[in-house]
Formats: sequence, C-alpha cells, structure tokens
Amino acid sequence: MKKILLILLPILTIISAFTSVMLTDWRIDDENYVITFKTKGVKGGFKGLKGGIHFLENDLSQSKFDVTVDVNTISTGIGMKNKHALAEDFFDAGHYPTIHFVSSAVIRSDTSFVVKGYLTMKDVTHEISFPFTFKKEEEKGIFKSEFEINRKDYNLDKKGIGEIIQIKLNVPVKQQD
Repeated sequence: MKKILLILLPILTIISAFTSVMLTDWRIDDENYVITFKTKGVKGGFKGLKGGIHFLENDLSQSKFDVTVDVNTISTGIGMKNKHALAEDFFDAGHYPTIHFVSSAVIRSDTSFVVKGYLTMKDVTHEISFPFTFKKEEEKGIFKSEFEINRKDYNLDKKGIGEIIQIKLNVPVKQQD
C-alpha cells in the first residue's frame, strides 16, 4: 500500500498543479468589456480587445497579460474625428493597426494590484505601470483600472486635444475551459 501511495502522490500532485494553472487562464468577455478614453477635446472608446490573461492572485510572479486593441475600432461618436484619429499623422492605423500591452510584473499594493509592462502604440514602446482591481465570483471575474498616459510619448500629435489621456478599463472575464 505504501508503494502505491508513493507512486500516486507525485502523480496526483502534478495533476493538481496542472489543473490549478489551467483554472487561472481568463477569457475576455468579448461582449461586455469597456475601454474608454478622455482628454481635452475628445472622448470615446475602443473595441477589438484580444489576448491572453493569466492571473494568479496567490502567485503574482506567474501572472501575465498580453493583450492588443484594434486601433480601427476607435469610436468618438463623431465620424470625422474617428477618421482623423486613424490617419497617418496620429495612429497611422494603416501601418500600426494595434495597440499592444505585455506585462513584465504584477505586484500587490495596499488595496489592489499594479501591473508593470510595455505599451506599444505606433512604433513606440514605453514601460508603464498602472493599478487595477480584480474581483472574482466563482468562475467569473472583472478587472478594472483607471490610469493616464501622455499621447506625445507615443508620437500621437494632433492640435486641439489634450496631452494627457485618461483611460478606464472594465474587463469582465471567464475562466477558460
């Protein structure tokens, strides 16, 4: 009996560890997430959020975010502003169709978490960090964040709008099967 336990125990440990890892991959709820931005002279949102979220509240060193947003989904509520935002002198969506974020670390703060990583817009990548909260209920969860970026850091030049862009994220997720 002891020999069987000695053989089964490591196998069960490996299987349970694998299962634990599998249950922490999150699928973005394509229908209900919200990405909004606001600055002087323009506000709106994006759709087209895709990517991988691997989030382990109890082992943040294993957490990883690798997501993109389709620039062509910008919506300001004004067709001409959308067209100008996609033009060569701003997002240049023809050459750079996505905004990309990949994390390098996730840490716990007093009341939430902070993700550090690299944000790429157009051909410019900068290291950034921003706070977020995560609320889990059974096999669902929601990530929320509010932070700011300076558009000029990413060569997004346009007169008549503010430099600092306020971004809000509300991203419901489901555990992947």
